[in-house]
Amino acid sequence: MGKALTFGWLAFSVAIPALAQNTAAHKATTTIQCRALNGSSTPVQPDEQLIGDQICKAVPTVPAQTGLAVTSPAATVNHAESAKPETASTTDKPVPPVEQAPATIYFYRPRRFQGSALKPTVFVDDARSGQLHNGDSIKVSVIPGDHRIYSTDKSTGIELNAKSGQTYYVRVDIQVGFWKGHGGVTLVDPQQGKYETSQAAHQASDSQ
Repeated sequence: MGKALTFGWLAFSVAIPALAQNTAAHKATTTIQCRALNGSSTPVQPDEQLIGDQICKAVPTVPAQTGLAVTSPAATVNHAESAKPETASTTDKPVPPVEQAPATIYFYRPRRFQGSALKPTVFVDDARSGQLHNGDSIKVSVIPGDHRIYSTDKSTGIELNAKSGQTYYVRVDIQVGFWKGHGGVTLVDPQQGKYETSQAAHQASDSQ
């Protein structure tokens, strides 16, 4: 009986440092668990050691949480993307101007016997728009804004502030001079001009 106790004590003293060494290798992540040896039929597993009348082994333990927050990579990426500054192409993009419909000017010459052989020229901003035979009319499209309108008699010129989508009627009359007649222009009422233009032949303008 005394020898058995002595042998068990020696085995326990030898096994404890070995288990302690394994435990130290795992630092605070393992613990020693023992169970009673119930007779010689109790099997001893490869990771266990017989210490006296107990079978012991080192069991890993779950480390305590450190409390450090784990940041999701996706959240980091989204945060970085949201922090990107706006590019100049989206903030400084110029706004295109709104295109306006042109205005329309009808030059017409009522059919009359006086000066019927003459063919006065009409101008818009010093640009030749066409010649008017007796009883002719010319349609000219202009951009909205101020325009200078005249014929061969420049003293009868008109300063016209054309509005987008509006139609204007300008009558050309022959002003008889000492040597030669000249064409004078008059801005007429739209209702009158529309009727008188419908009585005249129409020709395309030189600017079209």
